[in-house]
Amino acid sequence: MLSLSGSPAPGQDVEMLQTDVMRFFAILCLCLMAIFALVKALPMGPATDRPTIAQPTKLGREVHSLQLQIAELKKKLAQNRSQAQAATAAAEQAAVKAKQAADDEKEIISRLAQRQQELIGVNRALDQSRQNLKRSASKLSEIVNDINEKQQVSSALQSEIKAETYNLNKIRTALDRANAKMNPNQVGNLATPAATPDPEPPGATARQGFILRFASVKALQTLISVEKVKFYAVTGNKAWLLHLTGGRPGYIASRNPPQIYEMEPATVPVEYMTAFKRQVAAFGRRTVTWGVTLPPRTKASIQRLVQGQSGGDLVIMSDGEVVLN
Repeated sequence: MLSLSGSPAPGQDVEMLQTDVMRFFAILCLCLMAIFALVKALPMGPATDRPTIAQPTKLGREVHSLQLQIAELKKKLAQNRSQAQAATAAAEQAAVKAKQAADDEKEIISRLAQRQQELIGVNRALDQSRQNLKRSASKLSEIVNDINEKQQVSSALQSEIKAETYNLNKIRTALDRANAKMNPNQVGNLATPAATPDPEPPGATARQGFILRFASVKALQTLISVEKVKFYAVTGNKAWLLHLTGGRPGYIASRNPPQIYEMEPATVPVEYMTAFKRQVAAFGRRTVTWGVTLPPRTKASIQRLVQGQSGGDLVIMSDGEVVLN
């Protein structure tokens, strides 16, 4: 509120003064606070110590040294980064190679497993072929054995047929002679039949006297298997001894026996001749003499039977006994 004279009232002056004082004290407090803060920041020491201020040249050197160190560290950091990048690239390449190697290993393992399966199949096929071959070999062996048995039977039958034919011819000759004695007039009228020679067995024209033979091939094989009789084939000064392996005839070179009983070729089993011809190359170039060595008992029987006889068939049985026909 203003007075009429235009000057402020006394109450207003007091208020303005108080405001100025408050402002002064506030500024003073702020100045004191700033001073206290500066005082606390200063180092505390003896009163005689004075703060030293670094010379500008030393600071420049330190700054330059620090800059050099920073540059060196940056250079090393760049080198380390380069090495790290190279190591990372090498690791990536190694990882790629490892993955490729793993893939190759998987492929090799797969191929190996496939080859193993193929090998198993081949082994199975091979085993099957072996079994088939064994069965075929067994069948072939059976066929060969059957053929050999049939050949032996055939040879035995041929020998028996020859022997029986010879016996039949002898019987016929004996009958003719008996008829001639009983009917002398009839024989005189038949000049031509009387002039006909008596039938003789094969090979008898080349040999006179006694003929040695066995009752059958089985009888000869029995005596050979029990080693009572030894069968020889002799050509010149060489001799071969017959041996039976599983019933099959074969020959081995041997010394000439001191004495053998010669057999007519017609009485020798055909399979013995065939085996000798197949095995011994000398066959066919020289005359082969067939003969046997006999045990003492059989020899004694032969000596007893030939006494007082002019000829005949000496038939050796399977037990070693001899019969004169």
